[in-house]
Amino acid sequence: MTDIEKFHVEAFSSSFEPLPDDVVLQIFRKLDDLKTLCCCKPVSKRFYRIILQVDTISFITKPRIFFSSFLSVIRSLNIFGGLKSLCIQIPYSRADCPLYKWKIKCGGKLDSFIFLSPTSIYSNKELYVNANGQEQEEEEDMELRVLKHCAAVECLKKSLMRHFILLSCIKSIPSLEKVSIMDCDKRWKVSASGVKVTEMRNDSTSPSESLYMRLELGCRVSRCYVPLLELPISGYVMKGVTLFLMERDNLLEDEYDSFWKSVDADFEEKEEAAYCEAVMEIFNNHMGQIERLNHLTADVDFNM
Repeated sequence: MTDIEKFHVEAFSSSFEPLPDDVVLQIFRKLDDLKTLCCCKPVSKRFYRIILQVDTISFITKPRIFFSSFLSVIRSLNIFGGLKSLCIQIPYSRADCPLYKWKIKCGGKLDSFIFLSPTSIYSNKELYVNANGQEQEEEEDMELRVLKHCAAVECLKKSLMRHFILLSCIKSIPSLEKVSIMDCDKRWKVSASGVKVTEMRNDSTSPSESLYMRLELGCRVSRCYVPLLELPISGYVMKGVTLFLMERDNLLEDEYDSFWKSVDADFEEKEEAAYCEAVMEIFNNHMGQIERLNHLTADVDFNM
């Protein structure tokens, strides 16, 4: 370290000297980024001791990393003895993303997976009419059907992997009370908190079943295509909407029914809320167009 660097570090550290530890801790809790916290740890023994008490951490992974390397990062977080909340963002290339979103419902196992993909989306009816005129509903494009099917399979693979990451975080960090894993564009989010984390931790430590064995999704697969979907609450209009729904084959009937009838509307943005509304609109008003499929397979690649 150069003399200039030493001077800046000492000046930074000395400016905190008059502050009590609890005040310094509150400051570091505002800096929840893992990289920033790790840069601050070597400043002084006092900083190192206080930083290890932060209870919230977030970080962004590389676009593609080896799963073993990712697990080593998760395990290294155990030095933060009071870590309660963890947020992980996994970058996603916009160039590879059509207009789709997906959600899962999970516990110790992945229970259900929803994939929704419109061909085009408009924030109001006027924009739709301006772009399409008064044209009639079109038949489904078979080439697009194949592409969306492939996209659904890829998203299913990702959901299986993200669920495995969620379980690994909960199992590796005993103090965790909340964990969220999402992409930077909010196209998907996998999370658990409170009692659910406790249940998943207790379930995932069962000696009778490894985490890898929990990456199961049964063959209860449904698909629905709606040419035009007008959403009364948000005002959005979606064209060429495809929905895939997959559930574990041994999911209890009451759990299955409740999932069809309710989808968590936990979105912060209007467009995301519109996707949630679209799913409910299909479940409530287009059940007759839902078709059963034999299966939808997804081999998981443990390199992200």
